[in-house]
Amino acid sequence: MRFLFVAVLLSLFSNLKVFAWGELGGGVTFSPNISFKSQDLSLEINQDVFKSYAYSVLINGSFFIERKFPKVALGVGLGYLFLNEQTEKVSKDFSDEELRSYIFNHDYGTLPMYMRIKLSKRFFLRTGITSLVNLSNNLTTVLTHVNNEGFTQTILADNTSYNLFNFSGDIGIGYTFVDKKIAMDIEPLFTKNLAGLISGEVDANAFQSSIGLSLTIRY
Repeated sequence: MRFLFVAVLLSLFSNLKVFAWGELGGGVTFSPNISFKSQDLSLEINQDVFKSYAYSVLINGSFFIERKFPKVALGVGLGYLFLNEQTEKVSKDFSDEELRSYIFNHDYGTLPMYMRIKLSKRFFLRTGITSLVNLSNNLTTVLTHVNNEGFTQTILADNTSYNLFNFSGDIGIGYTFVDKKIAMDIEPLFTKNLAGLISGEVDANAFQSSIGLSLTIRY
């Protein structure tokens, strides 16, 4: 599935003719983010309520090409997003001897499309939308043994039904700290999913949001 996704998008890029004007550019971007969800979603197990996805980390990286004009750049990329979410530890079966928590891992292929607007010589505004394709999901159950301070991990397929396709709105204000033939940007970035992560009819869905710091090298 991952190979097919990459192959199709690379084929599209190799035949891209829509950017037949402006100055061609490109580069790579990497963004470690802290993610958060609506606190309405909870997971009930043995009458103990877990605060679902209490801690989460999102790592996003992509290659991109863009057309640059004096004040605006239009770009499209191809990337990968890894989302790790972990619930809080709670007592298992009302026992203080074991604590249970869950770790959810999600792999996404990404297709970011954006506009970078030059505000000054160094500062810019970037806004756009990222298409997300859910590639795989797995669930790790962690049992922490309080008495001997050890733990047991069990990795299983995540049977939750997730949306195959999703979109996120992205916005950030960046600063170009190296402005030569090869430029380097640093950018506080905020993203929010436009559709819930979970598919089907649910009492409460999860709308992933994240805030982080994007680092970009471009020419």
